[in-house]
Amino acid sequence: HLAVNRVSIEGQLECGALIFIPKRAPFDMFENRKLKNNIKLYVKRVFIMENCEELMPEYLNFIKGVVDSEDLPLNISREMLQQSKLLKVIRKTLVKKCVEL
Repeated sequence: HLAVNRVSIEGQLECGALIFIPKRAPFDMFENRKLKNNIKLYVKRVFIMENCEELMPEYLNFIKGVVDSEDLPLNISREMLQQSKLLKVIRKTLVKKCVEL
């Protein structure tokens, strides 16, 4: 990997993330189709979602990682994820840390 960053978010919510930037860009990075996001979402170490588009913007779709939150409910639905303020705080922090890499 080109860069690896461990992110810990504390304060109004507790969250940890591990972010990877691969050495090589994906061969289909600039295709027009909707690309999958490579961020996996865990809540209290229980797997929730494979490709969580709410955590990374489309222009950072080459970044891979894992996010584990202690404050999101375990029985969260996709509709609740889209409206969650906690997820917006996590997304803002992850984007800031990715740009710093």
